[in-house]
Amino acid sequence: MLTRIYVDNFQCLVNFELKLDRLNLLLGENGSGKTTVFEVIRRLQGFVVGRHDVATAFSTNHLTRWSQSSVQKFQLDLQVDDRLYAYSLEVKHDRDSGTQEVTEEKLVVGNDTLLETHINRGHVYADEGHGWEVRPGNVGLSSIFFLKGRPELKRLTRFHECIAGMMVLRPLPAMMGSESNAKESWLAPDACNFASWLRYLKKDHPENIKELEQQLCEVIPAFDGFSPQKAGEKTEVLKVLLRNAEDDKSLPYNFNELSDGQRQLILLYSVLYGVKGEGYCLFLDEPDNYVALREIQPWLMALHDACGNEISQAVLISHHPEVMDYLATSTGRWLERQDDGRVQVQDTPQPVDGLKISETVARGWNQ
Repeated sequence: MLTRIYVDNFQCLVNFELKLDRLNLLLGENGSGKTTVFEVIRRLQGFVVGRHDVATAFSTNHLTRWSQSSVQKFQLDLQVDDRLYAYSLEVKHDRDSGTQEVTEEKLVVGNDTLLETHINRGHVYADEGHGWEVRPGNVGLSSIFFLKGRPELKRLTRFHECIAGMMVLRPLPAMMGSESNAKESWLAPDACNFASWLRYLKKDHPENIKELEQQLCEVIPAFDGFSPQKAGEKTEVLKVLLRNAEDDKSLPYNFNELSDGQRQLILLYSVLYGVKGEGYCLFLDEPDNYVALREIQPWLMALHDACGNEISQAVLISHHPEVMDYLATSTGRWLERQDDGRVQVQDTPQPVDGLKISETVARGWNQ
């Protein structure tokens, strides 16, 4: 799981550090940097797994507006298999040309350096300890992406797998269509490829889908299962069976015919049970959007039970009073924008005068 993130010179995050536990809720006013933290994690993930080069992941537009520095620094600490992995990345920008280059990339586990590169030169170290020189070149991609998978670099590969196993989501139900042309093991940040991702789960993890369907039958009264149908040589249409209230018979509906709230609820349970046993770290930005008040509490309880079991870690962003009251006191991290524009992590808010934490925050008494 991700235990610490450090960011310097990315939008409002300047000399910013956030420590995380197994389950956390990020709180703060709008503009306090909560979503920016998730954005950094998503971009670092894309860079490490080779989905983005440095120019795509870290544009010059992401530099802090009021800073004169042209260097961005990032650090991630991950606890994996009882080992602490420390990853650091330094990116130098040319403000005039709008170009970037990786000036340093380093990966350490415990007291052992696995990778250390500077500009076009570096060293990588095998699990047995011997090392050799590497030349990353000027392609702007992570050296970890090029080196992962080698039999003598099992620890480096394990780190790559854990970074790839992060789900950083801000789902938009309206973007979740019914058609898919292939199965996809990676769920897009807005979940627009949900049908393709579920197609992957049904093929590769059918036992998880059975449990997911059982859970959905309990939380969506009319739900009776998924029923994908072929619509061409490669195309498949995701359909959902819903029971008719009049005769209790199941009728198929295209997934995009469901309401936004129904699609969001299906997604929320899918990221808990569909990836069971995969060791995913889940980062969810405002999961309570579109979901009815009575529906969010059961999901929060399921999330709490899933953390450390079905999934490795969960970090949420929310303004919802039910989420705040359930998680904030024990797991909250309060982000606050200072007068100089920087973001700092404050002590966990505490309720006052017998009020719920959501009521305390609503009145501004936590400040």
